[in-house]
Amino acid sequence: YDSAFDYDDGSCAYLPGCTNSTAFNYDSSSDIDDGTCCYIGGCTDQSAFNYNSNACHDDGSCIAFAYGCTDSNALNYDGNANTDDDTCCYIGGCTDSTMFNYDETACYDDNSCIAFAYGCTDSSMWNYDSSANTDDGTCIPFIYGCMDDTACNYDSTANIGNSCTYAEQYYDCDSVCLNDSDGDGVCDELEVLGCTDQSAFNYDTSATDDDGSCIAVALGCINTSAYNYDSAANT
Repeated sequence: YDSAFDYDDGSCAYLPGCTNSTAFNYDSSSDIDDGTCCYIGGCTDQSAFNYNSNACHDDGSCIAFAYGCTDSNALNYDGNANTDDDTCCYIGGCTDSTMFNYDETACYDDNSCIAFAYGCTDSSMWNYDSSANTDDGTCIPFIYGCMDDTACNYDSTANIGNSCTYAEQYYDCDSVCLNDSDGDGVCDELEVLGCTDQSAFNYDTSATDDDGSCIAVALGCINTSAYNYDSAANT
């Protein structure tokens, strides 16, 4: 512009741009508005989560994509996620396939896993294990019997004690003497010495072993006051 001239010879120079001072891209040096004024601010990064295709001015508000479950009703809801990745889970349980209570339908582990505990799970068995959750085939039924190995009716398979019977003193379980040196069927400890000759004067009905003390019968008068008393007589 030259104030000395009053005729436009076409040599004027113009600077196009946004001449609206309320616009984001207002240019105070522009003298011709070229229609580029921008009035919408936002995220102009197309790779950002909150990209605004209508924005013409980037206001630094761009947020990166954060993938995860965005359903607050899901067990694995991620409050930091802004983009749902179809991973939302609604079934809780044990997700460890090596555990006793593994749930193949569960998609969220709720810390309920229980390890295998092997043992007898039949409560009617002798060795029932209340802490076991997996039967290992070791159950043993109740077997009643005598568990004293010194008894005559000892049962090595018994696991519940029952009445025991014992041999009489000096005898074994078959009523045979433990010690019978003379083989007469009378235990040595029970032998009674005496005269076993029934025809002898001093025959002893309780004697079991003859000790050689038998005295022959001597007939005669044994009345000491009689005239014919015989001191040699015993009968």
